[in-house]
Amino acid sequence: MKEMIVGIFLRHIKTYKGINFIPLSDGEKFCGLVGNNGIGKSTVLEALDKIFLSNKEWNINLSHNKSLDDSNIPYIVPIFLIEKDKIKFDVKELEVVQVIDKSIKRIKTGNLPPRFSGSKETVQHIERITSTLKNIDDYYLIPLGVTLNNKKSFSVFNAYFKGKLSEFLDGISTPSTDLEDFDETEFDFSVLDNIFNKIIDIYRYIYIPRELSAEEFTKLHNKQFEFLMGKSLQQTLNDTISPTTVKKINDSLDLIISELEGDLESYIYKTNSDVRQTKLKRVDINNLIIEAYFNIRSMHLKVDENSSMAITKLSSGEKQKAILDIANSLLRKNYENNNNKYVIFGFDEPESSLHISACFDMFQSLYETTQFCSQVIFTTHWYGYIPSVIRGNTVIMGKGSDVGHKFDFINITKYREETRIIGAQSRNQLPFSIQLKSINDLVQAIIYGSMSENPFNWLICEGSSEKIYLSDFLSELVENQRLRILPVGGYSEVKKLYNHLSIAFEDFKQEMKGKVFLLCDTDSTLDMNTTNLRQDAQHPKLKYRRLIVNEGSENAELVMINSPIAANSSVLEDVLNAETFLKVLEQMKEENPELEELIDVHKRVELVENIFYPSALCLRLSIPEKRRLKSFFGKNNNHMKVEFALNYITAVDNKNEIPWINEIRSFFE
Repeated sequence: MKEMIVGIFLRHIKTYKGINFIPLSDGEKFCGLVGNNGIGKSTVLEALDKIFLSNKEWNINLSHNKSLDDSNIPYIVPIFLIEKDKIKFDVKELEVVQVIDKSIKRIKTGNLPPRFSGSKETVQHIERITSTLKNIDDYYLIPLGVTLNNKKSFSVFNAYFKGKLSEFLDGISTPSTDLEDFDETEFDFSVLDNIFNKIIDIYRYIYIPRELSAEEFTKLHNKQFEFLMGKSLQQTLNDTISPTTVKKINDSLDLIISELEGDLESYIYKTNSDVRQTKLKRVDINNLIIEAYFNIRSMHLKVDENSSMAITKLSSGEKQKAILDIANSLLRKNYENNNNKYVIFGFDEPESSLHISACFDMFQSLYETTQFCSQVIFTTHWYGYIPSVIRGNTVIMGKGSDVGHKFDFINITKYREETRIIGAQSRNQLPFSIQLKSINDLVQAIIYGSMSENPFNWLICEGSSEKIYLSDFLSELVENQRLRILPVGGYSEVKKLYNHLSIAFEDFKQEMKGKVFLLCDTDSTLDMNTTNLRQDAQHPKLKYRRLIVNEGSENAELVMINSPIAANSSVLEDVLNAETFLKVLEQMKEENPELEELIDVHKRVELVENIFYPSALCLRLSIPEKRRLKSFFGKNNNHMKVEFALNYITAVDNKNEIPWINEIRSFFE
């Protein structure tokens, strides 16, 4: 289920001047917004609240000139990702949607207004989505929102879509060649209104602002709470109180008034001059019942079988936890009932008022919520969640050099690696909070996760391809032992983590319940001098190992990081099972003809069936041939490593085929 919002355009909204595009997701359901106070994190959640609950007030940037001229009017335009068979359009609507969808999936920077400074980032994000989702043709991508004067807008795509839609939309003249001259008033908005309303109707947006109290949130007639329950109190009462009953009540009250006026003779009852309604409506009666019934009740937390505590008596942090507990429970309970409504859960600073030791569990609960809704979008100042979840996205929000906003988008699965890439692209102008806090919050997450009552275990490796192998071979530990496998982007990051963790494991030896295993390759330039390196007896729950190919024993081994055992440079592809390794290379040689000669049968060593032999030693290759095999794995900026890993785990017949992985498994069991 991928019905979600992948990005949003804001123009002149709160802290955002001009047009800003904020990427939110590349198809992942867990989306975090991080950055300094006042940068505009909460504005994104508030803007979505305005889109889904149109009665909310507009919060316009103070510098906006208040003009309602279409060329500079404030707007909010989300990009919706919707599975095609989950929404029904009529023929005219479908024609429009198909053109929009096809056009945006082929967008180029040249199709966007020259004055829009975010063209490159917008196109990159759309390309990221279309390349990440394997079945992208099964989904619509639709950028559509509203302006301050309640017209529909495509944001920066207006002129581009105008040309593409000219044969379908009524009243559209020949498309202007000047994108800047486009006038939104030329559109016939009726079809867009219908499309927008149908899109909004399939979603339910549950927004928890930071200032929302637990007691207010848990009132049963709160709109957000009704969404969680999957039913409306008004609808429930409507099913009970029929129009006939409403008429009887009005008739009875009218009779009382008539009798009273008859008794008083000189006095009568009249409605106030500013009130046009003279009869009670069903909604009025419903509201009176709700007010009378629920005002005498409040949510309590059950302490044990015989006692409970009012939510109002909880601490601020406990109230935050209660909000998430309640939301999580109701989403889980009503998951099946919400199949035709796609729930987006927005939470502003869930860690607010929480002690740092409670943050880890809070974000684990928030992450688990993604199992029961379409998307979770949250803001936070606590970066420790990044390494503690398996999948998701993070948007780093900051100020650019031109005083405008800047957004760096990260896929959590490759979080350390992408942080390094962004650092290079941004010339190291990343927000200081990422540079300073990432390692500290990562260490805190591991430490607190290892000290909790239901502890996490951690396997730290270098890259994403390693995680693919390890996640598959150790899948039962991920499920049953709360194992988290975290690629951190290279040996230097693994080493840095060990130096921090070894101190913590020394200081809190008795409190540590979880285990941490740090794994790295053997590199030709490996710096084995590691501060605070301890023997296993000193740190029984912390291991730091590197992989080697021992040519003497013809085996792959895990050795201490500073082991004096001589070994050539070894990467994970060198220590796989030779049988499976060759099988996968055979499968891939058709699309990679350079493999044909390298894996020729005459170059293979003789293998004993079902006996492990390291992949690095299974081919008799010259030095130039070894370079060519290494180049194969380095293709597409090392993405070939990922492709090979995915093929390898599919080809594996026995998950116990690699001894060094069994050694890691034994450590955690």
